[in-house]
Amino acid sequence: MSKNSIKNFIKLIAFFFIIASYGQKVLNMKDFNIQGVKDVTPIVVEALEKCKKEGISTLLFPKGTYHFYPTFAPEFFCEITNNDNGLKRTAFPLIGFNDFVVDGNGSDFIFHGKMIPFIIEQSTNVKITNLSIDWQVPFALEGMVVANDVAKHTFDIEVKTPYVVEHERLYLSLEREDSPYERKFGKRFAMWEHYNLEIAENIFWDPKTMAPLYNTQLYHMPERGVKATELKKGLIRLSAKMKNLPPIGSIFVSKGDYLQNRTSPAFRVFKSKNLEFKDVNVYHAGAMGLIAERSEDITLDGFNVVLRKGSGRMVTTTADATHFCNVKGTVIIKNCTFENMLDDATNIHGTYLRVNKIIDEYTLAVETYHPHQNGYLFGEEGDFVKIVDQKNLGYKTDSLILKKVKRINEKITYLTFDKPITGKVDIYDGVENISWHAAAIIENNVVRNNRARSFLITTPRKVVIRNNKLSSQMATFSITGDLNLWNESGLCDDLLIENNQIDNSVFGGNGPQAIFYIEPDYVDKKNFEGKYSRNIIIRNNVIKTFDSSILVASSIDGLVFENNQIEQTNTYNPIFPNAENVKIKNCNDVVFKGNTFKKIDGKEVTITIDEKSTNVQVDSKDAFSKKSSKKTNSKK
Repeated sequence: MSKNSIKNFIKLIAFFFIIASYGQKVLNMKDFNIQGVKDVTPIVVEALEKCKKEGISTLLFPKGTYHFYPTFAPEFFCEITNNDNGLKRTAFPLIGFNDFVVDGNGSDFIFHGKMIPFIIEQSTNVKITNLSIDWQVPFALEGMVVANDVAKHTFDIEVKTPYVVEHERLYLSLEREDSPYERKFGKRFAMWEHYNLEIAENIFWDPKTMAPLYNTQLYHMPERGVKATELKKGLIRLSAKMKNLPPIGSIFVSKGDYLQNRTSPAFRVFKSKNLEFKDVNVYHAGAMGLIAERSEDITLDGFNVVLRKGSGRMVTTTADATHFCNVKGTVIIKNCTFENMLDDATNIHGTYLRVNKIIDEYTLAVETYHPHQNGYLFGEEGDFVKIVDQKNLGYKTDSLILKKVKRINEKITYLTFDKPITGKVDIYDGVENISWHAAAIIENNVVRNNRARSFLITTPRKVVIRNNKLSSQMATFSITGDLNLWNESGLCDDLLIENNQIDNSVFGGNGPQAIFYIEPDYVDKKNFEGKYSRNIIIRNNVIKTFDSSILVASSIDGLVFENNQIEQTNTYNPIFPNAENVKIKNCNDVVFKGNTFKKIDGKEVTITIDEKSTNVQVDSKDAFSKKSSKKTNSKK
């Protein structure tokens, strides 16, 4: 028997082993003759209908590459928090499925145009495994800078992704359905249907580091009014007033118009529980890799948002790799790699609604504030909520039970409580659903080369973040809450950050942030009362940093910063060399001990402690206890 015959025999045995491991109720897509079919969407939809009707527990694909088009895909109106609402077409409408597995057997799923590959709603015990998701045409325009002219405020880019230049403007061009109408009349509605998106939310990437340019903010572009001239096919000259023109060789990246560029997350999860995503690669998506809301107990194990090797792309997802809002139970994120996103690796939070009107002593009219939260399902009858003070972000009431929830429109909802709220609430206060917050375990992951942050954690449940390798353009950890812009809710009450390796984060120059940035977004940052988060432990982390700011801690009751090894590097020049290494503001019961700090610039280690902070203890052998450390208005 030849070597090839042996290999094929082994593959065949492995394939039958997979089938046997799932038991008898397996639907093998090989029986649908899908290999070689141009558009498998209608075949997969039919197979899913068969699975649901006949109680089949596994949909199994023979390994291959499959293309999915929106033409014959079912569509659903989806209101997706932190993404763009609208009619969404999908190839995998997993709605009302229980005890079900989709096994791609190592297949590549290639999508075309505006689609959400997987919509998982009102489902339980669902597993997605052994597959990769990509798009044939990306949701971002990318072009290498090949020339610049300081005197004329112009730079030239070579663009290989689809684009259109019209009316002296550059548009990234998304893939549209092929139809007889468009073949006859052309893409005359592409602009109006937002398939051609004017360049906006632009950023420059460094092809040597495969990350955003160091000190990215130096190359900030205006969101509108960028003049474009097509010099020849694929060569575009852009004219804009900028602080600095981008360097030759950098990569211009644009995802297009705001509120139109988050249409197509890879996975939409809603009102589901006990979900597992195992060995899944998301090479690209026109929004988030996964967005989950009003769901519980979700595990991501080997869920990777990574660049496909050889793709030549700079960007994976055009928004967060993963995002969890209004989720409860436990979120587990382990053994994942998140890279080259245009936003954060993960964000776990609730969402405040704002009080628009007091209807009566039991009822409030509340509203969403940010347009990406329109239609957001805040709560249902029986949920526990609290009123939140708009100024201090503290609770103004004990727990209230929702007795009635009446949606008026996508922005306004009436909430009726079990107890009177007269005199306890003011216009623009917040309402927080305290029933729907998640615990989390985030371990053994890699985050690198993305715009924005690594982990945003805003939940009062127990969270453990350990054994991760992290390097992001902004803060590695952002722990906040606000009734200002995004209205993301959930004070931290039990957070452990340990044994992580952090490598030269905060290189974007987006203001003097910090590696650990713990600061509520108060409306008036100079006039507030009370504490926000509690019980935060940061220990045994290895931190390599070129810049100054390590920790900003505000309004915490109980903070331990211990046994962290900090090493200054010369990877980049410091962007904010005069920022304090540690800044403590309005904190109580703070302990520093066992930390080391190897500095190469000869400057003093600095720590500032404001006059609102109490019981701040810095061990005499700690790196931040040196007599030369700068301390202002400290209280011990």
